[in-house]
Amino acid sequence: MAFVTLIVIIITSTVQSIFGTGVLLFGTPLLLLLGYNFQDALIILLPTSILISFFQVINNINKIDYKFYKKLFIITVPLICLFLFLTNINPFNINLFVGLLLVIISLKGKIESIQSFIKYIIKYEPLYLMITGIIHGITNLGGALLSAIVFSKNLSKGSKRTTIAVSYLTFAFFQILTIILTFNNNDAFNKLNLIYWISGVSIFLFVEKYLYFRIDEKKYIIYSNVFLFTIGIVLILNI
Repeated sequence: MAFVTLIVIIITSTVQSIFGTGVLLFGTPLLLLLGYNFQDALIILLPTSILISFFQVINNINKIDYKFYKKLFIITVPLICLFLFLTNINPFNINLFVGLLLVIISLKGKIESIQSFIKYIIKYEPLYLMITGIIHGITNLGGALLSAIVFSKNLSKGSKRTTIAVSYLTFAFFQILTIILTFNNNDAFNKLNLIYWISGVSIFLFVEKYLYFRIDEKKYIIYSNVFLFTIGIVLILNI
């Protein structure tokens, strides 16, 4: 199990190192399929996501869209903490919810009604950020919605990745803080998770130096949508 989990960390860290999101978006459904419960999946994934996001942000602070980030911090973060807390004190079948959401997200570029709805609510940014916070708190998949709204902005490639990274860093920090303070769960700091952290950072340093500027964004979107759809269906069938 630990070896397979490490493979998941390596693959998802590669994706996040390129696009600013990936460890949580792809790692959460994969760990659920491996048999982890939601809280244990978070404990494994959140520190790795925090470290990668930190390194993406630290040398590119001037590229952050601070106007957007301020809104996100005020609106989204409190809802993430609240719904993460509620989800953990009242557990439900998270696999079904995650599976359905993944299928919807994967089809947004193919089904006009889904794409139109997302574009419509993006216009109402505070409402969109509220929905993102609720979904991320419940499923850990708000990164898809975060990416959608940031990619819709007229920003450079570097600014988009940095804004997504600092937002994701903030999400993950407050999620891990919520788990530690409200559920007294310190398992994130065990020795095995330390291996995952080191692996995630190592992958980031390699990708940043050798791969980041060579990736075709259009192909990534196609492949990721196929992957999300497949994992979503598997999760739904496994409820």
